[in-house]
Amino acid sequence: MTLVAASVLLSLATLGLWLGNLETNPLFSWIVFGVGFALCAAAAIVGIWSIMGFFRDKEGK
Repeated sequence: MTLVAASVLLSLATLGLWLGNLETNPLFSWIVFGVGFALCAAAAIVGIWSIMGFFRDKEGK
């Protein structure tokens, strides 16, 4: 659950940095967007995988 929350917070921070730098430094802005999106997606996937594993373990018992 923590990783899903971290993913949401990271996506908000990425969006803020991306929008803040879009006009002044577009290349850096798009790099921030790409790296931030990849990190958000990875954190969300791992978080959801952990949640699914928790429920899968309960079904097996």
